[in-house]
Amino acid sequence: MNRSPVQTVSLARRKVLLGLGAACAAMLLSFAGAGSASADDIVIAMMPKFTSDPYFVAANKGAQEAAAELGVKVEFNGPVDANVAAQSDLIDSWIRRKVSAIAVSANDPDALVPAMKRARDAGIRTMTWDADVGAEGRSVFLNQATFPDMGRTMVEMMVRDAGTSDGDFLVITAVLTSPNQNRWIEEMKKYAAEKYPGMKFAAVLPGDEDLEKSKNVALSYLQANPGTKGVFCVTGIATPGVLEAVKQLGLVGKVTVTGLGVPSLIKPYLKDGSLKEAALWNPIDIGYGAIYITKALLDGKLDPASGVVEAGRLGKLKFISKDTVLLGDPYIFTKDNVDKFDF
Repeated sequence: MNRSPVQTVSLARRKVLLGLGAACAAMLLSFAGAGSASADDIVIAMMPKFTSDPYFVAANKGAQEAAAELGVKVEFNGPVDANVAAQSDLIDSWIRRKVSAIAVSANDPDALVPAMKRARDAGIRTMTWDADVGAEGRSVFLNQATFPDMGRTMVEMMVRDAGTSDGDFLVITAVLTSPNQNRWIEEMKKYAAEKYPGMKFAAVLPGDEDLEKSKNVALSYLQANPGTKGVFCVTGIATPGVLEAVKQLGLVGKVTVTGLGVPSLIKPYLKDGSLKEAALWNPIDIGYGAIYITKALLDGKLDPASGVVEAGRLGKLKFISKDTVLLGDPYIFTKDNVDKFDF
């Protein structure tokens, strides 16, 4: 069949239009898919202060448990030591990869804010757990226990175990910029000033989240200050190091050690009596809860006005302020209950 030039052009135009229509349809389908990502497409980047601490290893266990329940991917990564610059660099790498959300336990409350803000500006949801940053860097913070409760708990353990509240006491912290440790120390001092005015906090020294360094710091201080009544360890990694220093100096029963403790690290000392008690919370639960909160944030279901957030097997976790969720009360480990825990 012969076609006129006009019919030939019309047929060609129809083919072009049909092709354009198919292309447009494909593009629309692509946009629709991008705007309705399934849970399988969600990547939550989760950062501990550092990766080698058994506490954070346990937190990752809880995070992966929650990820399996929610059908999301959790990428757990961080510096090998308490390095703020390394944390910032990793956040920037996650921004370039366009992860769905970033959940951080911060080594510094201020230094990480710029990186967290860059993530928010890139459309990535941000939250903190275990150790907070400035509010402009995240939407919500999962606090393991209230700061006043932790301060009170550590002071009361020391008074019970030392048999006195009077004298000079040393504090071994993580790093001097660590936000949660600094708040605990502040609350310890405030509580002691009101209830035990004879308790003097003679020094606060960093162990840099390192067991051996914490031991050496304690050794040097206790040798130079033989009248010290006790040592508060406000980071779990320091506690076994300080206990080794006290043992090495033959000061068990003379210098009391208490504070935070990870069961797997403190069990031998609880059993031999060189440590009477230490406090913490379940790090598996804080990792688990952080992922549930992050998923609620991504789903637009995090509502402070409701007062609670659903957190799987943890039930309803409570908001204690408009942007802070509480995991629960401190838990005290003793020789009688430490065998119940495997982290």
